[in-house]
Amino acid sequence: MAVVNGYCTELELRGHLEDGGANLPTVLLERAINAASRAIDGYCRRKFWLDAAETVHSYKVGSTTRVNVDDIGSLSGLIVKTDPGLDGTWSETWAATDYQLGPLNADVAAGTPFAFWVIEAIGDLEFTTHERRSTLQVTAKHGWSAVPDDVAQACILKAAALFKRKDAPFGVAGFGEFGAVRIGKEDPQVIELLQEYRRYKALVA
Repeated sequence: MAVVNGYCTELELRGHLEDGGANLPTVLLERAINAASRAIDGYCRRKFWLDAAETVHSYKVGSTTRVNVDDIGSLSGLIVKTDPGLDGTWSETWAATDYQLGPLNADVAAGTPFAFWVIEAIGDLEFTTHERRSTLQVTAKHGWSAVPDDVAQACILKAAALFKRKDAPFGVAGFGEFGAVRIGKEDPQVIELLQEYRRYKALVA
């Protein structure tokens, strides 16, 4: 097993565990990191790893001027299209001067992880609203530009708790699959670290 889109490294988790975790099984550490990372995704209703290539997401729109979208962690390859004819052709491609990304200045601090999740119409074009059809298409590298420090620390804490959940030393004896892992009241420090990153409403696509 390998860590896939994890929010901390195996070395960081080893360093957090007692005696540095030098002799702990790699596969179990990696499994804990993967499970903790996906639990963070579920709790926050967003992901913090950045797509390697642009992906296409479509959205139903309830406002002609402002739309919440999945996180955009890079401006490279960003394309915004709309479907004013409601025929699925995405015939209207917006210029960069037609829209504004928010939160404003999210990427202004060099080296600080960021994401945009709002698109506002600022030119002559407007979004097309419809109750049942997706009318906005966004091509982008979705996710965050980098994993925020708070998210990485939350992952270390959750992964360590998962790893040690058995009564045996370090949770090694009888260690199996985790099953569904969630972040709940038993993780107060994790929740505190993640609270400002949580989306409270799931997007409708």
